[in-house]
Amino acid sequence: MPIIAQIYEKAKKKNLLAGIIIIDLIAFISYMIFPFGIIYLGDLQMIIGSIIGTSFCLKNIKSYQSYLKHGIMVGLVGTILSAISMSIFDLIIFQTNLPFVIIGFFLIEALLLGLIIGGIISGYYSYKHKTPIKTSSIEEDFYNSLKEK
Repeated sequence: MPIIAQIYEKAKKKNLLAGIIIIDLIAFISYMIFPFGIIYLGDLQMIIGSIIGTSFCLKNIKSYQSYLKHGIMVGLVGTILSAISMSIFDLIIFQTNLPFVIIGFFLIEALLLGLIIGGIISGYYSYKHKTPIKTSSIEEDFYNSLKEK
C-alpha cells in the first residue's frame, strides 16, 4: 500500500489528533506564504484551516464520540496551536519588541474563531447525523398494551 494511503488510514483512526494537525499545518503554511488577514493577521488562514480540519475530524468520528464536544475541542485546540506557531513566525521574521502583545492578539483571535467555527461545524454534523432514540422492548410492550385498550 502506498505511503499516502497508510497515512490517511492512520489519520482516520486518530481523527482528533489529525484534525488538530490539519488545522495547524494549513493555517501556518498559508500564513507563511501570505501573511495577511481580514481583521487581524492570520484570521483568514485560521478560518480555512479550522473548517477543513474540523470537517475531517467529524467525517471520521467514532460511534462513542460526541459531535459537539469533539468538534469544539478540535477547533479550539487547533486554532490555539496555529496561533502560537504564527506568532512565533512573526516574532522571528519581523523582530518586534512586543512579543506578548502579538501572542495575545493571536490567542484572542484563535479562541474566538475556534469556538465559533468548531461549534458551527459540529452543530451541522450533529444535526445531519441524528440517530433516533431506541426504546427498549419493555417500553414498546407497555405502549402497545395501551394502544390496544
